[in-house]
Amino acid sequence: MDDALTLSGGGSTAVATDELFADAARLGSAEAVVADWHERTRVISRGLIELDLSEPAAGPSDLSSPTWSMAVAMARLREASDIAGWLREALTESAERYGATEGAVAAIWRIAGGPLAWLLGGVAVLPGVLIGGGALAGIIAGANALGWRTPLETWLADRRGMLSDPAFVRAVRIAADSTDELVAGGLRVPAGLAVGVGAEIRAPESASIALGVAGLFGTTLGSRFLVDGPVRVSRPIPDGRGDRSAGARAARTDAHPLEGPVPAPTGVADLVDRIPPTDAGAQIRVERYGDPTDPRWIVYLGGTVDFTTTAGAETNDMTSNLHGIADDSALDALRIAGADSAALERAARLALVEAGARPGDPLLPVGYSGGGIAAAALAGDPELDVVAAVNVGGPVASAELRDGVPLLSVEHEEDLVPAVGGSGHPSPDRLTVSRSVLEAGVEYDDAVPAHQLERYQETAALIDASDEARLRAFREQVAEFTGSGAGEMTRWVATRELSPSTPDAARGR
Repeated sequence: MDDALTLSGGGSTAVATDELFADAARLGSAEAVVADWHERTRVISRGLIELDLSEPAAGPSDLSSPTWSMAVAMARLREASDIAGWLREALTESAERYGATEGAVAAIWRIAGGPLAWLLGGVAVLPGVLIGGGALAGIIAGANALGWRTPLETWLADRRGMLSDPAFVRAVRIAADSTDELVAGGLRVPAGLAVGVGAEIRAPESASIALGVAGLFGTTLGSRFLVDGPVRVSRPIPDGRGDRSAGARAARTDAHPLEGPVPAPTGVADLVDRIPPTDAGAQIRVERYGDPTDPRWIVYLGGTVDFTTTAGAETNDMTSNLHGIADDSALDALRIAGADSAALERAARLALVEAGARPGDPLLPVGYSGGGIAAAALAGDPELDVVAAVNVGGPVASAELRDGVPLLSVEHEEDLVPAVGGSGHPSPDRLTVSRSVLEAGVEYDDAVPAHQLERYQETAALIDASDEARLRAFREQVAEFTGSGAGEMTRWVATRELSPSTPDAARGR
């Protein structure tokens, strides 16, 4: 575990800790101040000469001579300015070199990922993998239903630390972009063709293809495997369920349900603290700030609740997550079946309308895990006036961002979840903050302990304490967006609408 934050992106090719960037900025400021002092000293020295003040009897070389003292001061100030500038350049260069090294390593992984996946697909033989995988999944499901534990689950439990190894996380990030090469290898597609085409098929394209196939099967067989559907939002009642009498109105009304005033968030930690936890009942929280005639909105989106792949009533599930990743691909618009956008994203839009938001109102989406996918999708919509967005532990590397809309993405080094979105592509508007959060040699109960929201809350507090210029600018943007006054908060339960004949229709909220 390390309290140092590593920053990458945000319009810079440098990769380094926030302390290094802050130190380089301080040295730059010191260099400017000392250079100003040097200039002032030069002006004073020149003034002494022009005034033709008499020197002591010993002449200008006398240590008590004003001319001599000014000359010494100028020399020392010039030396201090040069040293500060040299140190600043050295720190910046080290960050640039580290960034270049990281880029080279990532490129090597990407280059090797395609051929390696093709080879593995060819050796494994795709049909056997699919049949064996399906049989294994069935065995595990049956064993779990009987309360038994399979050897595979025992093996994974005994090696749980592997899932949090940074090297394994990097391998998963590359593998997420190489699924098509694996399949091509199993189908014996020539390596050159498979790898060449596969370079253009990454995690979003693979997700879109998978959803298209699932949609066709769902239409034919009536299955809801990875098939999304309409959503609605409602107000929560004390037991956490949705108040279905509220319904989901399509237009703004004069009376908006409020749960009370809330203070404006003062930084990133406040934003992360307000994300609904997975056991909160309501998955969406909306806050309004500013004058009623000129409102500004923050929408907070909770993480994944249902980890199954059959779409049920719960919107925060794997089906919604996969749709959210697929939305980043141009192929997504070409799918005939299963082409709905992510359920949570659509629910967030409905909740904003229900809370009173109008088209064109400034918006700041904040999301955790699967909610981060939806937050990034909202940030990329050109029809919304999104001023900034925050992703906490979500796989958003491939998210298409709008120019000038900053996305602060917080991703722990040992967290497997952000890696499943693939390597993505660089964006000058995406600033990624990472940190190591696990202790070496310590065993954790959770399968992915680095993904816990509590640990991301700790990282958010470190972001607020950082003096790094980009992080400071983001905090200032949030403060300017919300203002100093109180806001109004509402909470919303999102539900996917299912027909009475749909299997598992009662599952979820």
